[in-house]
Amino acid sequence: MSQVFFNGLMVGGIFGLLAVSFSLVYGVLGMVNFAFGEIFMFGAFGAAFAASGNYVLAGTTFSEPPLPFPVALIIGLLVGTGVGILVERFAYKPLRNAPILSLLIASIAASLLLRSIGQFLFGAGQTPVGNPFQGDSIEILGAKLQPIDIVIFFTAIAAMSILALFIQKTPIGRGIRATAQDRQAAQLMGISVDRVILWTFAVGSFLAALSGILYSIKFRFAVPSMGFLPGLMALVAAVLGGIGNIPGAFLGGLILGMVGEFTAAYLPEGSSYRDVVAFLALGLILWLRPQGLLGTRLDTRV
Repeated sequence: MSQVFFNGLMVGGIFGLLAVSFSLVYGVLGMVNFAFGEIFMFGAFGAAFAASGNYVLAGTTFSEPPLPFPVALIIGLLVGTGVGILVERFAYKPLRNAPILSLLIASIAASLLLRSIGQFLFGAGQTPVGNPFQGDSIEILGAKLQPIDIVIFFTAIAAMSILALFIQKTPIGRGIRATAQDRQAAQLMGISVDRVILWTFAVGSFLAALSGILYSIKFRFAVPSMGFLPGLMALVAAVLGGIGNIPGAFLGGLILGMVGEFTAAYLPEGSSYRDVVAFLALGLILWLRPQGLLGTRLDTRV
């Protein structure tokens, strides 16, 4: 059981980081950015290609000296963050004052467009991803954990801690909280709402790219469609924890990760039903608490 629990924590940590991306943007703009699943994918490919040095891009084979993993990680994060910023500038900014339904449609369109671009650039097949965290497994409470599992856990905790400090202590973070409370009042107080929204997408895209890189290393592959299911599960996690609530989104990710792993381990053919059980758990919790675990009614504060 301890092995399943820790496996759930690892997967849940990845879902939690991606769920925080959804929650951040929803808290400020009141919209769901479906393109985070594809930003997740672009971050994974950016780091994988930089670390391998040998890759095929738009049908052309490239062979470059492989970069050290820290450098490849930075490149992947920059690629994912850059894609997120471009999406916000070109797809969402022109519709900022449009009805929320227009933003939702633009979000779905951006997701489909980015996935198509990914298939054109990277091909439809899987790309192998190396694991830079090699070493012997470590036994904790009867569970054998690989080095990558420990890296995922501590990276997720560190990212959440840094994000909490950023939101609470920096001028941009205070601007994000003020804009989430009341955009018009924040603008009247001299806060540059446009800059706040840009920073919100940049931070959310950074977290989405980070979760994509960790996911690709954990499962040793990258594919253009890889962001669909994690993106869907992360959105479920954000709603489960209380959409717009950052700690709630991360908690929701951890819960979904553990529900999925326990389902796969203890139910007959559970791996086929892990997603169904996760959605059933969401429905049950929202039936008992419609605002989510840590959310409050009519509250989108970050």
